[in-house]
Amino acid sequence: MEPLLLKLSLASYLVATFAGAWSLVRPDGLAWRTATGALIVGFLAQAGALADRSMHVGTIAVTGFSEQVAFFALLLAGVYLVTQVWLRLAVLGAVVGPIGVIGVIAALVDHGGAPNLPPELRSPWLLVHVSLAYLGNAAFALACVVSLVYLWEERQLKAHHVGDFVWRLPSLERLDNVNFKFLTWGFVLLTLSIVTGVLWAELYFGRFWSWEPRTIWTTIIWMIYAILLHGRVTVGWGGRRAAALTIVGFGVLFVAFIGVSILAPGQHADAFG
Repeated sequence: MEPLLLKLSLASYLVATFAGAWSLVRPDGLAWRTATGALIVGFLAQAGALADRSMHVGTIAVTGFSEQVAFFALLLAGVYLVTQVWLRLAVLGAVVGPIGVIGVIAALVDHGGAPNLPPELRSPWLLVHVSLAYLGNAAFALACVVSLVYLWEERQLKAHHVGDFVWRLPSLERLDNVNFKFLTWGFVLLTLSIVTGVLWAELYFGRFWSWEPRTIWTTIIWMIYAILLHGRVTVGWGGRRAAALTIVGFGVLFVAFIGVSILAPGQHADAFG
């Protein structure tokens, strides 16, 4: 059942990718509805595949690198679909589709180490901790995309290159507000994931902190976003500065995730491997 659901999800994400791109080039209700509908189908099919895989291994299947990539893509699509109810930003949908394709391909190519997970770690803590962390990452990813659109649109407006495509984009003020909302939710979710990780580590390892790469980098990333949000709320950082710092913050998060997962996984991978 899992391979069939993943193939359905892949096909749906591909449709969403092309329909999303078309909705930007030729905005009409049909293209936008097609992209959104395809993303919904892709999300539900991938979620079903994850549930089937998790039932097979006895815990949520997010312990291998490929599974984590797939899980991130799934939650990114989910966060986008939920926020799309009131944001209605088609430009974000054009990015979510391709990321969904990458996530499903990762799930099809390789399954991670969930079957080897120690019995002590097969607990609800894993689902809660990992879900909060990746939901936060998804919110930060969308904030990064919004920031990229903001900087590009601002550059076009200043250069007086205002074509039909630029006029179809949201205003700079709206993009800045959306960026702040995604940053806020991402920071709250990241904080909750750290708290649950600390509690879980205390229960399982007998200590709430360990000097391993993933823990250290998570703390660094938390501090980066804390400084950014503090600047936005108290100093009035916004516009181009906030957009640039948001991109830098997600760049650090992305490089840390790839680098730590591949080069220095530390105790997280030892426990999951």
